[in-house]
Amino acid sequence: MRVPVYEVKYFQLKNPCGYVIHEATESPLKTFFISIGPFLVNTIVGMIVIAPAAIELIKFKDYSNPLNLVLGWLGFSILMHAFPSSGDAKVLVKDILKNKNVNIFVRIIIAPVIGLIYVGAFGSIVWLDFLYALLIAMVIPNLLLLF
Repeated sequence: MRVPVYEVKYFQLKNPCGYVIHEATESPLKTFFISIGPFLVNTIVGMIVIAPAAIELIKFKDYSNPLNLVLGWLGFSILMHAFPSSGDAKVLVKDILKNKNVNIFVRIIIAPVIGLIYVGAFGSIVWLDFLYALLIAMVIPNLLLLF
């Protein structure tokens, strides 16, 4: 998105596990893609990492390969951290929903996305992030095996 980044933390043992501090942008489209970036990237990367292990476990029932356990754990962890934060939702509210320069139809389309981000962020209290990771980790490999 060509937005200057000041600090990146990919992994740490405290909350949040990772973050990106970047310059604010005037473009609502850039704001939207930056805010949903964690969801898109973590979902895709998590699926790529977990799929080989999950397919081997589903198809061959081979639980003895330690690489499958490592890939499974890593992919599942990445998927569990896919939901954008409530901070991302707050930025979307401020820069898109409350921005009078943004078309009303765009705001109507973005409003449910913001709601889903809040549900995902607060749903982690009741393990919604775990259920999402489990769904992706089990459904995608089974679909791949069908083809």
